[in-house]
Amino acid sequence: MVGAARAEIGGNKLWDPWSHYHCMYGLLMWNRETGHDAALRICLRAADYVCAFFLGTGREAIEAGEPEKNLAIIHIFCLLYELTGDEKYWDMVKHVERNWAKAGAGNYLNDALAGLEFYQMNKPRWESLHSVQALGEMYRITQEDRYRSAFEHIWWSIVGNDRYNGGQFSSGEMAQGNPYHAAAKETCCTVAYAALTVDMLTLTGDSYVADELELSVFNALLGAQHPSGRWCTYDTPMNGVRRASAHSIVFQAYQGSPELNCCAVNGPRGVSMVADWAAIRTRDGVNINYFGPCVTETVLPSGNVLTVEQATDYPVSGDIRLSLNVTANEVFALGLRVPFWSIDTVVSLNGSDLDRPRPGRYLQIERTWKSGDFIDVSLDLSLHYWVGENEVAGKASIYRGPLLLAYDQRFNATEPENLLELHADRMTYELVGCNETIEPWLLIRLREPAYADMYLCDFASAGCMGTRYISWLPMKGFSPVRSDRETPVWNVRT
Repeated sequence: MVGAARAEIGGNKLWDPWSHYHCMYGLLMWNRETGHDAALRICLRAADYVCAFFLGTGREAIEAGEPEKNLAIIHIFCLLYELTGDEKYWDMVKHVERNWAKAGAGNYLNDALAGLEFYQMNKPRWESLHSVQALGEMYRITQEDRYRSAFEHIWWSIVGNDRYNGGQFSSGEMAQGNPYHAAAKETCCTVAYAALTVDMLTLTGDSYVADELELSVFNALLGAQHPSGRWCTYDTPMNGVRRASAHSIVFQAYQGSPELNCCAVNGPRGVSMVADWAAIRTRDGVNINYFGPCVTETVLPSGNVLTVEQATDYPVSGDIRLSLNVTANEVFALGLRVPFWSIDTVVSLNGSDLDRPRPGRYLQIERTWKSGDFIDVSLDLSLHYWVGENEVAGKASIYRGPLLLAYDQRFNATEPENLLELHADRMTYELVGCNETIEPWLLIRLREPAYADMYLCDFASAGCMGTRYISWLPMKGFSPVRSDRETPVWNVRT
């Protein structure tokens, strides 16, 4: 594994840092999860090899080619320096940081500090997100504000310009500066964006960031996984057809493992990362970010263990009960994420109603918690919209809570090219059942007085039977809005 890949550069053989990055990152994560010492030893051995190859030798990491890929190795060296304190790993970080400023590289730090949008930078591809992740780690290590400012600027730039309606990142594997661009929405790209967003959440503690993670997981990342579990998409388009990645990128097929490719191995990670952000410990307690049937355990700052079990069918309904168990009674702050789209949220503690919380913030409840305490949450699942522009002008995406809704050919008699214009202020809907072999997560009957009923399902289920689907629907009655922290673009109301 350590010596698996080489790149020919001007007659010299250079080790390929991009391959090393993924090998070392996987080994480090395996060690974190299992405590497997051999995985960490191999990871450090590979890291030492890279340091010996580049540091003090006159070789530059950028010389290996494809800098958006190979300079991403800076991220793993940040993590290893944080773990070990070994100065040569920090020297490698600074080596790559200097390479960022070289011609042909992505100058993520200085360009971000100069106010450039991510898509305006030299290397705005998805592989570059690992270098952006390094900016966040460099702030944690040094506490230098420039690193944090650059990291946060790039994340917000992506959300504003290159995050698509189902939570996908990038089009044609790179930032375009246009969230309506129609090129492929690659699974690998969205997984990398989700990893970046987890880092943004842990760094800032901003509940809106968790809203973005929920959008990506419930729509793009679950939509990339076929319900049968057999395959993953390469492209999860806003409108179109779902195809197995083994068919879309067949050039990656190997004899004996034709369905194994970059997206097939990355896709499951996007969903499993929920464990990284579902509940996050804070200075004063814990924030609950993920809603859905689950049990989470968090070690509180005191060392006591908090277990939270959720009884719910969210996001089909907005009703959630959280039952708490603590190893000892303790005063701490429990933060409940109130999504920005939940305008009218009801929360009660042990049966007594609390003050209505503000959308887009955490509801902080500080008290002495004990086993048996329970919280009931009722989230507002009213429809909200993203009004399209550019390629989808005159159309809108419809959301119910965190779920993007989509027309699917298998539930409707009207063909995609014959859809009529919807009037948002005249629409009503109801949840309906389904007797399909593979049932959607959510199916609604949309009623509009001048139009035959239309059936919409959740985006993650749309097209799973090979039928065409559409998530940008012809609609009028809205004007586009400019997105910001207080007014997200996908929260337009009638």
